[in-house]
Amino acid sequence: MIFSALVLTFDEELQIEGCLRSLGGAQGIVVIDSGSTDRTLELVTSYPKTRVLRRPFVSFSDQRNRGLDNCFQPGDWVFHLDADERLTPELASEIERLSPAEAEVAFNVASRTFLRGKPVLRASGYPVFQTRLTRAAYFHFEEIGHGQKAPAGFGSLPRLTHPYDHHPFEKGYAAWRERHERYAEREVEDVLSMRRRWSVREALADPIARRQWLKHVTARLPFRPALVWTYLMFLRGGALDGPAGWEYCRLRCVYEGLVRARLKAALASPSRRPHLE
Repeated sequence: MIFSALVLTFDEELQIEGCLRSLGGAQGIVVIDSGSTDRTLELVTSYPKTRVLRRPFVSFSDQRNRGLDNCFQPGDWVFHLDADERLTPELASEIERLSPAEAEVAFNVASRTFLRGKPVLRASGYPVFQTRLTRAAYFHFEEIGHGQKAPAGFGSLPRLTHPYDHHPFEKGYAAWRERHERYAEREVEDVLSMRRRWSVREALADPIARRQWLKHVTARLPFRPALVWTYLMFLRGGALDGPAGWEYCRLRCVYEGLVRARLKAALASPSRRPHLE
């Protein structure tokens, strides 16, 4: 398979070069930038086979769908990455060997999370599959939380064997905190609006839907941050991931605390209380 890549960026001067280097086997690379003010675009334009689309960020699904519609030819295969993600050589080779049937329009791929250079497999729930290889004009992402997923109508998509690598902590705690403040606000809006009601059947069939369903069910529990930490450390086995896993569990607890604080404030505000029929 010949494939191209679509990368999303915003002030990613510390990460973007590693991402682009990993995409040496891609036919072309489109970078959609949502207003970087650091050296991101300078670094991007120094790489061959890259072109830049500048547009304000609305959501991950919106950015990726716009890129698929405007930057590729119908039928092109596109691998999707964020700047803090890397296409592994093993995964690149697996993609190149693919001979998809005409009816196939997307593949799911697992991400392998790293913290301080160490893989965090148990606490992160590895392998968790996301749709990352898609066929332009035949596939569009659906928004979910602060991320994206394949629309339910596509059913169970085929999975690739090898993972891509995710390095979400390399910019330091302050950058992680700032990004997750935004994610927490988005998650609270999603919980309050109840935009999507997952059935038990959907939750059991789709890991991404299952996580969203559990969030909606447990979002108002005052002890959710401690519950999540206990689950990741002991039931998931994060304690066996070593210091990187312990730190990962602590940061997940911090994030759940951010969500809890914003949800509590929103429920105390009459203007933001959900109006249920």
